[in-house]
Amino acid sequence: MFALSRQVQCSSIGITVKYGNVTCYDDGSVVVEGPAVVQVSRAIAWVDGRSRKVGNVQKLVLDVISRGFHARDEIGGEANISKGALGYVLASLTRKGMVVLVKATSGGPCRSYYFLPGQDIDGYLKSRGLRPCSRRA
Repeated sequence: MFALSRQVQCSSIGITVKYGNVTCYDDGSVVVEGPAVVQVSRAIAWVDGRSRKVGNVQKLVLDVISRGFHARDEIGGEANISKGALGYVLASLTRKGMVVLVKATSGGPCRSYYFLPGQDIDGYLKSRGLRPCSRRA
Protein backbone atom coordinates (compact mmCIF):
# COMPACT_ATOMS: atom_id res chain seq x y z
CA MET A 1 0.00 0.00 0.00
CA PHE A 2 1.28 3.48 -0.82
CA ALA A 3 0.24 6.94 0.25
CA LEU A 4 -1.28 9.31 -2.26
CA SER A 5 -0.24 12.93 -2.37
CA ARG A 6 -2.68 15.54 -1.13
CA GLN A 7 -3.67 18.51 -3.23
CA VAL A 8 -2.36 21.82 -1.79
CA GLN A 9 -2.25 25.51 -2.70
CA CYS A 10 0.50 25.95 -5.29
CA SER A 11 1.95 28.87 -3.32
CA SER A 12 2.67 26.50 -0.41
CA ILE A 13 5.24 24.64 -2.54
CA GLY A 14 6.79 27.72 -4.16
CA ILE A 15 4.73 27.86 -7.37
CA THR A 16 2.83 30.96 -8.50
CA VAL A 17 0.20 30.31 -11.17
CA LYS A 18 -0.08 33.27 -13.55
CA TYR A 19 -2.48 31.61 -15.99
CA GLY A 20 -3.94 28.17 -16.65
CA ASN A 21 -5.29 25.07 -14.96
CA VAL A 22 -2.55 23.93 -12.55
CA THR A 23 -2.87 21.44 -9.68
CA CYS A 24 -0.16 21.14 -7.02
CA TYR A 25 0.47 18.33 -4.54
CA ASP A 26 2.23 18.15 -1.16
CA ASP A 27 5.04 15.97 -2.56
CA GLY A 28 6.06 18.85 -4.85
CA SER A 29 4.54 17.46 -8.04
CA VAL A 30 2.62 19.75 -10.37
CA VAL A 31 0.01 18.80 -12.98
CA VAL A 32 -0.74 21.25 -15.79
CA GLU A 33 -3.77 20.81 -18.05
CA GLY A 34 -3.52 22.82 -21.24
CA PRO A 35 -1.52 26.01 -21.69
CA ALA A 36 -0.29 27.65 -18.50
CA VAL A 37 2.18 30.19 -17.18
CA VAL A 38 3.77 29.43 -13.82
CA GLN A 39 6.53 31.07 -11.81
CA VAL A 40 8.85 28.89 -9.74
CA SER A 41 10.49 30.38 -6.64
CA ARG A 42 14.27 30.72 -6.71
CA ALA A 43 14.52 28.38 -3.75
CA ILE A 44 13.38 25.43 -5.85
CA ALA A 45 14.39 26.62 -9.32
CA TRP A 46 18.07 25.74 -8.72
CA VAL A 47 17.14 22.07 -8.55
CA ASP A 48 17.40 22.38 -12.34
CA GLY A 49 13.93 20.99 -13.00
CA ARG A 50 15.23 17.48 -12.47
CA SER A 51 13.60 14.73 -10.51
CA ARG A 52 14.88 14.09 -6.99
CA LYS A 53 14.43 10.36 -7.55
CA VAL A 54 17.68 8.44 -7.23
CA GLY A 55 18.86 5.19 -8.75
CA ASN A 56 20.72 2.32 -7.13
CA VAL A 57 24.21 3.72 -7.77
CA GLN A 58 23.17 7.11 -6.38
CA LYS A 59 21.71 5.38 -3.29
CA LEU A 60 25.01 3.54 -2.85
CA VAL A 61 26.99 6.80 -3.01
CA LEU A 62 24.62 8.49 -0.54
CA ASP A 63 25.07 5.52 1.82
CA VAL A 64 28.87 5.72 1.56
CA ILE A 65 28.80 9.46 2.34
CA SER A 66 26.46 8.87 5.29
CA ARG A 67 29.00 6.37 6.70
CA GLY A 68 31.71 9.06 6.89
CA PHE A 69 33.55 8.82 3.58
CA HIS A 70 33.71 12.36 2.21
CA ALA A 71 36.75 12.68 -0.09
CA ARG A 72 36.09 11.84 -3.73
CA ASP A 73 38.69 9.04 -3.84
CA GLU A 74 37.39 7.55 -0.55
CA ILE A 75 33.84 7.50 -1.91
CA GLY A 76 34.93 5.87 -5.17
CA GLY A 77 37.02 3.24 -3.39
CA GLU A 78 34.31 2.35 -0.89
CA ALA A 79 31.53 2.28 -3.52
CA ASN A 80 33.78 0.45 -6.01
CA ILE A 81 32.68 2.47 -9.04
CA SER A 82 34.75 4.05 -11.81
CA LYS A 83 35.97 7.67 -11.67
CA GLY A 84 33.76 8.61 -14.60
CA ALA A 85 30.61 7.13 -13.11
CA LEU A 86 31.45 8.63 -9.71
CA GLY A 87 31.87 12.10 -11.23
CA TYR A 88 28.53 11.82 -13.00
CA VAL A 89 26.73 10.58 -9.85
CA LEU A 90 28.25 13.24 -7.57
CA ALA A 91 27.45 16.03 -10.04
CA SER A 92 23.86 14.82 -10.32
CA LEU A 93 23.39 14.54 -6.55
CA THR A 94 24.96 17.98 -6.01
CA ARG A 95 22.71 19.53 -8.67
CA LYS A 96 19.65 17.99 -7.00
CA GLY A 97 20.69 19.43 -3.65
CA MET A 98 21.06 16.02 -2.06
CA VAL A 99 24.82 16.40 -1.52
CA VAL A 100 26.84 19.46 -0.49
CA LEU A 101 30.19 20.02 -2.23
CA VAL A 102 32.99 21.67 -0.23
CA LYS A 103 36.42 22.33 -1.74
CA ALA A 104 39.12 22.36 0.93
CA THR A 105 42.89 22.17 1.30
CA SER A 106 45.51 21.41 3.89
CA GLY A 107 47.97 23.66 2.07
CA GLY A 108 48.31 21.82 -1.23
CA PRO A 109 45.84 21.68 -4.10
CA CYS A 110 42.12 21.96 -3.38
CA ARG A 111 40.21 18.70 -3.09
CA SER A 112 36.49 18.03 -3.28
CA TYR A 113 34.62 16.75 -0.24
CA TYR A 114 30.97 15.71 -0.30
CA PHE A 115 28.52 15.85 2.62
CA LEU A 116 24.86 15.14 3.19
CA PRO A 117 22.84 18.17 4.28
CA GLY A 118 23.01 18.37 8.06
CA GLN A 119 26.37 16.63 8.45
CA ASP A 120 29.01 18.49 10.52
CA ILE A 121 31.15 19.97 7.75
CA ASP A 122 33.14 22.34 10.00
CA GLY A 123 33.89 19.56 12.49
CA TYR A 124 35.14 17.28 9.71
CA LEU A 125 37.38 19.96 8.20
CA LYS A 126 38.84 21.02 11.58
CA SER A 127 39.52 17.43 12.65
CA ARG A 128 41.62 16.90 9.53
CA GLY A 129 43.38 20.27 9.51
CA LEU A 130 41.58 21.41 6.36
CA ARG A 131 40.36 24.86 5.44
CA PRO A 132 37.93 25.83 2.67
CA CYS A 133 39.57 27.00 -0.54
CA SER A 134 39.31 30.72 -1.19
CA ARG A 135 36.94 31.82 -3.90
CA ARG A 136 38.51 34.11 -6.42
CA ALA A 137 36.47 36.77 -8.16
